[in-house]
Amino acid sequence: MQITVKLYATLRKYGPSLPPGAGLALDLPDGSDVAAVAQHLGIPEGAPLVAMVNDEAVHVDHVVVAGDMVSLFPPVAGG
Repeated sequence: MQITVKLYATLRKYGPSLPPGAGLALDLPDGSDVAAVAQHLGIPEGAPLVAMVNDEAVHVDHVVVAGDMVSLFPPVAGG
């Protein structure tokens, strides 16, 4: 299945050099979850990240389907 992934802030180093906000097309096996997407990109297992699928916040065990847009962000803090 094919999905699109967008990487933000410090996680951009795990993708090819793309303009900010540009998506990366990935082919993954059916049944892959967000953790598998991160692993495929070389993001270390257990690395803190915030995931969204189709603009909805999800956990890393969320299973993606063909055509999904996965956005990965480092955790953000502040006030």
